[in-house]
Order: sequence, then C-alpha cells, then structure tokens
Amino acid sequence: MKKIHLFMGYFLLQIQISQGISRYCQEAVNSAESVRSCPTSEEEWEIAARNKNCSIIASQQNCSSAEKFQYHCVLNSYRNETLEVCAPSRIIFGHCVEFNLQGGVIQDQYASPCNDTFPKCDKYYNSSTAYKYPDCYQLASMGNKISSTTTTIYDITSTTTDESFSRELSDSINMWIIIMLSLSIILLTFLCAFVITQVKRRC
Repeated sequence: MKKIHLFMGYFLLQIQISQGISRYCQEAVNSAESVRSCPTSEEEWEIAARNKNCSIIASQQNCSSAEKFQYHCVLNSYRNETLEVCAPSRIIFGHCVEFNLQGGVIQDQYASPCNDTFPKCDKYYNSSTAYKYPDCYQLASMGNKISSTTTTIYDITSTTTDESFSRELSDSINMWIIIMLSLSIILLTFLCAFVITQVKRRC
C-alpha cells in the first residue's frame, strides 16, 4: 500500500511540475492577509471563501487556470501565524500546507510532516481542503514559542525529510519499472509460444 501511495504521489507531483503550479505568483502574495484563526469545517471554509472572494482575482491573474486559483487558509513559512490567501491550489504530500511569501507559492510545510498522532493529515490532499486537518493550525500558536535555535533544527529536518521522501519515490519508481519489464517479458513469451503453436498446427 505504501508503494502505491508513493507511486501516486510521484505521478501527481509530475502533473504539478508540468502545469507550472510551483512558480511565484504575485497576485497570491498581494492577497495574503494574516488572520487569527482558520476555518475547521467545510461550511466555515465556504463562508470565508465567499468573504475573501478570490474569483475576482482569479479572472485577472495568469498564475494558473481560474478554477485552480482558490481560497486558502494556511500556515506561513515560519509556522507562527495563519494566512488567508488566494492562490493556485496544489497537491500536498504528507505534510501540513503553508504559503511561502518569499516564494509566492502554496507548498508543503516540510518542517511539519504528518503522522498518526500529531499533526494528522492524509498522504496527499488538495491544499484547498486544508480545513480537514486542524492539527496543522495548532502549530501556528506553538510556533510563537519556538526559539531561533529550534527553527534552525526544523530547517535541517525539512531537508532530511525532503531527501528521504525523494529516495522513497525513486525506489518506488524503480520497483514499478522492474514489474512492468517483467510483465512485458512474460507477455512476449506467451505471445511467441502462441505464434509458434499456430504455425505448427498449420504445418
């Protein structure tokens, strides 16, 4: 099951890369506002989205298609506040989600990998459904108490987590390549045997 999740994650990541979803978006940066809390239910999310009215900006920006340019309420990159922002939605892979003001993009909060205890989130999910994972919002209040020394440690952990995930993806891809090659050889063998059988019968 883990291998399937990794393969699907890699597939979705390649789609995002091909669509240029990870690029800087000035309109998103301009729309970012600090808020005291984020919605934690679909109903609250829809109300906040109507108030933010991202559809106005969506029709004028060129960061993504209009339908992907959506309301978000997520962590900032320092995990010490929550932000409301209109930005291109993207798939998040097993982390909380952040809006990086410097990068102008919605992305994985690599210092906040999800797990079975805290914070909890899915293996991959759309950034515009962040309200389903309220644990992540709690990190904002905790982030205010984190010292600069601890922040440095988080940065190191972020790199390690990212590299680990990349290695797992690479291993998963290699496994699928081997499986596909094996199936191709088996299929070719059966096909050759079938052809030889048919030729012998005609003779």
